[in-house]
Amino acid sequence: TRRSMSTSTVKICVVGPQEGGKTLLCKLLAEQLPADRGYHPTKGLRIQEVERIGPGGIAVNVQLRDCSGDFEAYSQCFPAMALDMDGLIVVYDPDEEGKEPELERWYEAFSTVGDARLDPSQCLVLGIHRGRGGEGAPPKFPITGKLTKLPNTVVEVSGDDTSGSARRVGVEVDRCVQHAATRKREAEENRLLG
Repeated sequence: TRRSMSTSTVKICVVGPQEGGKTLLCKLLAEQLPADRGYHPTKGLRIQEVERIGPGGIAVNVQLRDCSGDFEAYSQCFPAMALDMDGLIVVYDPDEEGKEPELERWYEAFSTVGDARLDPSQCLVLGIHRGRGGEGAPPKFPITGKLTKLPNTVVEVSGDDTSGSARRVGVEVDRCVQHAATRKREAEENRLLG
């Protein structure tokens, strides 16, 4: 059985270009996929609460902050969106060419906002490859630039296999959650020891 961590919550911002799969990722993790899978852009910020596995197999409450992909419209809100952020997931569609400079812009905007100085282990660059259940071609445009210093991977997500898709996504996100929870606990301990 999993033990609950103290009442602390790990807060992870989910950012990236429009139509990259941010909301899909959050909904998969919460097991709340809507019947209508059409594109509905996020207005500002959508918060999704989930429980994930943290360090030592302990259950951790995770607040996924699904941030709008409209960089220009909401950039003034980034400090509020990132308030007390413990981790960052940059989501993109690996089948779209030329997204890497935009992904770097998202990473830079959130990894250094306010007091946030995230360690690379607290971040994840996640390509959401929409396929047909395990089959399909590999992504056309994998990460090759500056963001390769961060943990990054591409996950196959299938509309026909939502539980399998949720598992595949969850494995990658849990690594980020574990590092974020560990860093948060260490920071709290250092603050108390002063």
